[in-house]
Amino acid sequence: MTRANALRRRESPIPRTLRRSASSSVATDCAILTLSSILSACTLMSDEPPRHVIVISMDTTRADQFGFMGNRNVLTPHLDAIAAESIVLTDCMTVAPTTLVSHTSLFTGKYAHHHGTPRNGYMVNRDNVMLAEILKEAGFTTAGFAGSFALDSRFDFAQGFDTYDETFDVLVGDDGADENQRRAEKVTDAVLAYLDANGVPDRLFLFAHYFDPHSPYVAPAPFRVMYDPEGEQGPAPFSEMVIDERLEAGPEQQQLGRRLISQYAAEISYMDFHIGRLVDELQRRGILDEAVLLVTSDHGESFMEHLRTFSHGYLVYQASMHSVGVIRLPGGKGGGRKITGTVSNIDLLPTLLAILGISPPPGIDGEAIPLGVDDDALPQRTRFGQATRPRKRHEADPRWMNMLKARVIRSGRYKFIQTPYLGTEEMYDLESDPNEQRNLLDEASAETSEIAARLRAELTAWAESADPLPTRFEPSQRDETRERLKSLGYIIDP
Repeated sequence: MTRANALRRRESPIPRTLRRSASSSVATDCAILTLSSILSACTLMSDEPPRHVIVISMDTTRADQFGFMGNRNVLTPHLDAIAAESIVLTDCMTVAPTTLVSHTSLFTGKYAHHHGTPRNGYMVNRDNVMLAEILKEAGFTTAGFAGSFALDSRFDFAQGFDTYDETFDVLVGDDGADENQRRAEKVTDAVLAYLDANGVPDRLFLFAHYFDPHSPYVAPAPFRVMYDPEGEQGPAPFSEMVIDERLEAGPEQQQLGRRLISQYAAEISYMDFHIGRLVDELQRRGILDEAVLLVTSDHGESFMEHLRTFSHGYLVYQASMHSVGVIRLPGGKGGGRKITGTVSNIDLLPTLLAILGISPPPGIDGEAIPLGVDDDALPQRTRFGQATRPRKRHEADPRWMNMLKARVIRSGRYKFIQTPYLGTEEMYDLESDPNEQRNLLDEASAETSEIAARLRAELTAWAESADPLPTRFEPSQRDETRERLKSLGYIIDP
């Protein structure tokens, strides 16, 4: 698939041993999948499982920024072409709107209050069984390429990787270097350099993490001026820009907001180009059509929909909780299917393992997504999520560091939010109110009160089920860790 083909398609759509498992070998467990697991996740598969696994993660990437998700303003021809050959999860939900927490849930299949990592800067407990460990034990060569210091190996996120490339050395602005992240071009270049040096192993697990849409939104030329005519004069000043809710945003704030949205879109198109470049090369090297490819995002970004803020981590509205979910099977089999039911990023690990014929580790929270089942036959799933901010003063509950922060339950068309530290509750009907502007609890009918009571009880029970593995703020080079994470927009108060 060349980039030219991608453009045409837009116009004309088309580990270590499992530590807490009784078995000492994942390979031995591969044959123990139940018939229901095989039928639910692998109906579209041939007799032979994929040789390779590719996971592409896009940081801080809203699901509504892509053509294949209905956006007609932001140009994403390469990912649109990939989606046309894939099964698209249109209602994929992250469990946490923060990089390290969400990625750890992706790689463990667990909610944060079970894997134990509460926010960036904290350690991933080594008792977690990570995707790279599972695949390494099953005979895969494992290689990861991080785009941000938030996934630095010092936090033990890199468990199970034979190679973990974390060189953060790019310019992100016109006035200096930022060693805490690297551009999409550099991530793709690093992956291709690895393949040039090592060749294609018999079985490859490749993880590529792209960080570009994270603040500050500073795409390089020529992308910088794609949507913002003022971009040639330099980027708009980025801030989380929280405006007092009692005040209307004035013309200057509104103009700044429009420019920031345009510059965010430029980052999306820039990232799309270099992901397309990577996928072209995977195709040319014979990897893509023998692989299962997952393209996802760890969380989205608020565009002033609530609290008038450009940020993530505080809120559990759709802007930051709706994530990208695209699964391409070998040869594009099943491409064009859409699964509209609610799924979560904790479901992606068991789904990949089911496709491969590998049993998931015990104790995970996610379930394999039935990719081959008609959409209207999918069982309804209840899924949960939790914010990671604000920090220190709201982390006093000994049961779990995020216990007092905003949390959410999704069940069918309804979404129920509790924010304990504020003492507030909200409920939305996402079918009639996808932008979450009308809190049903403000004028609750008997029916909505009954639904709210049920969701409140389920969400409270989920929160109280917290049993996190121990963690700690990474102790070595503490000041460096804090300063680097602050430069990425995170406020760290360990």
